[in-house]
Amino acid sequence: RYGHGGLLRERFLPRLKNIKNIPTDVPCTEIIANIWDNLMTDEKGGGHGERSGAVGVLETALWDALAKSEGLPLWALLKRDIEFIETKDAPSGQTPIYASGGLYNPENTDTHELVAEVKQNIDTGYAWSKIKIGGIDPNKDMTRIEAAINAAGGSELIAVDANCAFGLNKEEPFLREIDQLGLRWLEEPVDPLDYQGLKICIDAMDTPIATGENIFSRADTRNLLQYGTLRANFDILQMDIVLSYGITEYIRMIKLIEALGWSRRSIIPHAGHQVALQTAAGLGLGGHEVASGKTGPFCGVSTDTRVENGLAILGSSPGVGIENKPELYKFFQSIF
Repeated sequence: RYGHGGLLRERFLPRLKNIKNIPTDVPCTEIIANIWDNLMTDEKGGGHGERSGAVGVLETALWDALAKSEGLPLWALLKRDIEFIETKDAPSGQTPIYASGGLYNPENTDTHELVAEVKQNIDTGYAWSKIKIGGIDPNKDMTRIEAAINAAGGSELIAVDANCAFGLNKEEPFLREIDQLGLRWLEEPVDPLDYQGLKICIDAMDTPIATGENIFSRADTRNLLQYGTLRANFDILQMDIVLSYGITEYIRMIKLIEALGWSRRSIIPHAGHQVALQTAAGLGLGGHEVASGKTGPFCGVSTDTRVENGLAILGSSPGVGIENKPELYKFFQSIF
């Protein structure tokens, strides 16, 4: 989705190579934060988006290397070195996990594939399943939602992702209809920076709203929580760790979120990658999203992760665990 090569080659990799005298007798968070500060030398405020993703890719690769040097999985390193009270109380090395998929098929004429996928997700042990909406006629969308609910065995086991389809309040009757179903959440009904549109949806619905995957910094997060009228410990925050300058900035986001009265259990990071899985387990977040329903390097979890009764139970392999996803590891090998 994002091209970071130019930014990495022109700005951030040269800065990384020029860093000297990094202290190593301090917690890992301080080591990485020191490097992060050097990477951001002379960067102006704002400008989040492509830059935040480039820094995030590099920063999370450093976490992988540092965890391996300690002989620890990333989740264990985070749990050990980050002073969060809630983290200490969270179960070690596990996190709730749900399946994300439910894409439209080319014809959208039946729900056979959708039903099979949702049923497989629940049978596999995922806590709930998410499907796409907002891309076709509302009546057809409602048919898909109801079919998914029946396949899962309950409306609380289905979340829906609108990919910002309801901007300008153009489908308020459909939103009210969805609100009667008791779904897990409605994701990104409007553009994440459209606070007026977000307020309209929140005022019209009792269903939890999930948003934030296109919020890339602590400053953006503060604006969302102060002006987006989200309901603390009811709605869901989905900022993407790697696209948000990495774990260093994500920790700052969590501290801000908690200072504003939210629990980190309301945070479920966007994107089903190993960094999000490890961080959710290490920091005691509300869960992990994983792409399911199709094979491929970016689907599923690592081979040392078990999915049971709605939980991902992580293994003890050092680092982020890319090596334990065979298709993904081969993909990286083919590049490098």
